[in-house]
Amino acid sequence: MFQAIILACQIYNPTYCITLEDQRGPYDTELRCEMRALKMSRDVHIYMKGYKPIKWVCRGLPKGSLTSPKTF
Repeated sequence: MFQAIILACQIYNPTYCITLEDQRGPYDTELRCEMRALKMSRDVHIYMKGYKPIKWVCRGLPKGSLTSPKTF
C-alpha cells in the first residue's frame, strides 16, 4: 500500500513549507499513488492560495498501517 504526500511551500517565503497527506488513499499500486500525487500537485494552488507544490512522494506503508509515520 502507498500513500501520496506533497510538499508545498509559500511562493513569497519558500522556506515555509507544509506537508500534505492524501486523505483518499492508501493505494494498492505505486502507479495509482503517483497519479493521485500528481493530481494533488495540480490542485494545490486552488485550495491553498500562495502555495506552490515542490515535491511529491508515494510512501510505502507498513502492513497494517493506513498513514505514513514519516514525512519529508
